[in-house]
Amino acid sequence: MKSRKDINWIVFNEKNKIPKQIKDFFQAAENGEIEIANPDEEFNTTDVVTKPNLPFRQLRLLEKKNELWRMVYIQGGIGKSYQFYEFKIQGDTISDVKKGYSFENIGTNDSLEYYIIKGKLKFEKVRLKYKWID
Repeated sequence: MKSRKDINWIVFNEKNKIPKQIKDFFQAAENGEIEIANPDEEFNTTDVVTKPNLPFRQLRLLEKKNELWRMVYIQGGIGKSYQFYEFKIQGDTISDVKKGYSFENIGTNDSLEYYIIKGKLKFEKVRLKYKWID
C-alpha cells in the first residue's frame, strides 16, 4: 500500500521515461547526454572501471506530481552517493531546479522525504555553463 505522501506521485523508474527537458538539462550541465542504467541494470559502482561500456549512474527514483519531477540516482566513483534533482517542467521550459546528495539509501519517495526532513540530504547550487551560438 502506498503511503499518504506517495498518493499523488506517479513513479516511472525507467530511464526511457526521463523527459526531454531533463535530458536537455544534463546535456547543458555536463556537455553530454546523461548515461544512466535502469534500477535493475549493472553499472560501474566504483572508480575502478570493471566494465568500460557501462555508465557510472544507476536510476533509483523517477517520479512526477503535476509539474514537479524528481529524480534520484546512485553515482558511482571514488565514493558512492545518491544524487537528487527536482525540476519544475512547464511545456518545454524547465525551472526551479534543486540539486542535492546523500550517502543514505534513497529509493522511494518516502525515504527521500524522510532524509530531507532529517537534514541528511545536502543541497547544492546548480550552475550551468551556456555556449552561445551565433
